[in-house]
Amino acid sequence: MENNNRKRLLLILEFLKKNSDADNRVSREDISSYLENEGLNPPNRKTIYEDIKLLNSMGYDIEYDDKGYYLLEAPFSLSEIKIIQDSLNSLKNFDIDLLHNLNDKLYSFISYNEEMILDKLSYQSKHKDKKLLQRLDLILEAINSKVAIIIKRKNNNKEKIYPIFLHRSNDYYYFYYHYENNDSIYHYRFDNILDLSLTDEVDSISISKNLILENIEASSNSFYKGKSESVTLLVKDEKEYIHERLIDDFPNAIKTKDGYSIKVNINNIFFSKLVSYGKSIVIKEKDITKRYQNFLYDILNNYLPEK
Repeated sequence: MENNNRKRLLLILEFLKKNSDADNRVSREDISSYLENEGLNPPNRKTIYEDIKLLNSMGYDIEYDDKGYYLLEAPFSLSEIKIIQDSLNSLKNFDIDLLHNLNDKLYSFISYNEEMILDKLSYQSKHKDKKLLQRLDLILEAINSKVAIIIKRKNNNKEKIYPIFLHRSNDYYYFYYHYENNDSIYHYRFDNILDLSLTDEVDSISISKNLILENIEASSNSFYKGKSESVTLLVKDEKEYIHERLIDDFPNAIKTKDGYSIKVNINNIFFSKLVSYGKSIVIKEKDITKRYQNFLYDILNNYLPEK
């Protein structure tokens, strides 16, 4: 009997959570029918009243008016769920099935009616890697345990590093780390890791929070700081990965008939990013092209032999 009472309480709470809100009520008859469908004997009016009273005493704010019962408060409001959902959907390279699963967990906090509202407002984007969440868990575990990890970069090189912080910028995650016996801080884009594994080697270097924050300030959104200028990048190599990479590297890029229009701070960090594209893209604006050429000449001059 005690197990049935406990099950009945949990089912009533779940039913109220998913079927009631400030705009929608459920009646005692609705609750009774639901419990009967779940295999319990239909409780009488007094039993439901006592169950609701007990749930209220446990901290669940269940209200009643002439239209029926409703759960007054949820852990998240609809707007908060929407913000979290949009943040999840904006993350690049995460597997779509994983994001659906996370959204389903968020939906457990709201009613079916509210789910329908959010579904009409939701959007989908491209997601790729099913292993990213597993790697993210490992990095967080390494940071928490202060141990080294072995990462495999995109060039297939393996390195032992000590992760110290995780930061999100431009819809990507970056982790900050240092090498053994070296307190200089470096950062790497999380989704560029091909593989990683934990070690049992404990970090012996303590790095101050202020130093970490200074590095984040210097590296985060580096070519979106300062005065922004409009730049048009023309794609000369029509391979699909070039277009995908442009969108990844410049999240505010807008596709136009001429190429991609972006607004960035024209600085050496921006030009360094363009160098990695080689001949695949060119700059449409002549004045910015000239500045880019000067940047390349400066690099070239550093490598010319002294006369």
